[in-house]
Amino acid sequence: MKQARKKVIRIIDEILRFQFHAGITDTHMDLRKDDEGFHIVFTGDCPDPVAGQHAVDTLNRFLKVERNEAVENYFWELAGDDEGGNNSELQLVGQMLDEADARMEGNQMILSMRKNCR
Repeated sequence: MKQARKKVIRIIDEILRFQFHAGITDTHMDLRKDDEGFHIVFTGDCPDPVAGQHAVDTLNRFLKVERNEAVENYFWELAGDDEGGNNSELQLVGQMLDEADARMEGNQMILSMRKNCR
């Protein structure tokens, strides 16, 4: 379970980096642990809805991929500690998640993710 928590922390870190890079303001996060894993929800104000929709499209493209446990096991070595805001880390995060959905509701960006512990 300790390793799963570290992975969730890394997922949260990468999503926060993406939000900062995308200009999201007033970010809120809910993290819920249950018997099967973790549910993470981010909501944030997006001053520019057009740019927000572009960010949502990017998130859905990178996060809605099939989970790849082989990549997940090597995530730390592959990702490193990049501050550059590039999308390769989002691709790796997407391969660690079981479910992900990003959407705009007015000026709010909502991102919901699920990581099951196997």
